[in-house]
Amino acid sequence: MSAIEAYNESTATAAEKRNERPFFSVVLPTRNRPELFNRALNSVLEQSFQDFEVLVVNDGSDDDYLERYKELEASADPRVRWHYQAQRPNGHGPSYSINTGAHRARGLYLCILDDDDSWDAVDHLQQAHAAITATGAVDAYYSNQTAYRADGMPVQRALWLNALAKELPRPGVTQPVAPEFLLSCPGFPHLNCSIIKRELYLGIGGMDEGIRYECEVDLYLRTLDAASLILYNPTVVARHNVPDVAQQANVSTNVTRVGKLLSQCNIYQKNLATANSVAVQGRCRDKLTLAYKNLAQAFAEDRDFPRATTFARMALAFRYTIKWRLYCLQLALLAAFRG
Repeated sequence: MSAIEAYNESTATAAEKRNERPFFSVVLPTRNRPELFNRALNSVLEQSFQDFEVLVVNDGSDDDYLERYKELEASADPRVRWHYQAQRPNGHGPSYSINTGAHRARGLYLCILDDDDSWDAVDHLQQAHAAITATGAVDAYYSNQTAYRADGMPVQRALWLNALAKELPRPGVTQPVAPEFLLSCPGFPHLNCSIIKRELYLGIGGMDEGIRYECEVDLYLRTLDAASLILYNPTVVARHNVPDVAQQANVSTNVTRVGKLLSQCNIYQKNLATANSVAVQGRCRDKLTLAYKNLAQAFAEDRDFPRATTFARMALAFRYTIKWRLYCLQLALLAAFRG
């Protein structure tokens, strides 16, 4: 049973049923990282705009870490609410934890912050509140972040939606944008930089708990498909710490290259089948073509030519080119003679 199915009005606490609605609800999932989590939490509490609540969802942290979390809870701001999920190997997953927080939230808008990242702009929520209230009926609000490697050096290549900043009709200003504009950028907004109307989030089913890698991409596509009004703020508001490949506690460091590509295929196949937006459908076709090509090349490198041929043909079905057709023929011959 998903977190969304498991939580309903009958399980809500008395406090949750009162009409005490903050403007923002910040969902902060965490597991086995109390010190990093504390840094993330402080970056929320230090925001200049204070009409928010924080929902900490502890995803079954191991006993070695629980004592420290309990210490932090004992001294926490009263706006911080804590929920501890049952312990299980590897936890319930970030999507389940985020959905758990979203259902317990009382705010009009949901914000999500990873426990190893932070909001470096103290006026992040102030900017968002001002833009949303000035515009009215906003479904989603996106901004930008900077990524840093484990050695503290910033990642130089453009990530997420940063490349769109120079393409705005009014540079440097938060403004309404169409899904087509957002999808013209190959990136996507990290959850740290995404604010979604809670009603819309719940209406589209929240996070897909079956997706463990790039689950935020799936949420982004479904949000764009359902949203009527979207705001984009080109300002960098968050710091994202790129997972250290030497660590094994992060999904992105545990999933193999092929596993990541297959997860991407699952995301784009699903959204291609369900999206109403032509722009979202087009993005899914483009990304599926690329993922199939990368899978074909990955299997070819491993000399698994039958599988390489299968994925090469799938890519060809989405986008026909003579060059790729010849590559398919080459793989088919290799599969026939070496497979």
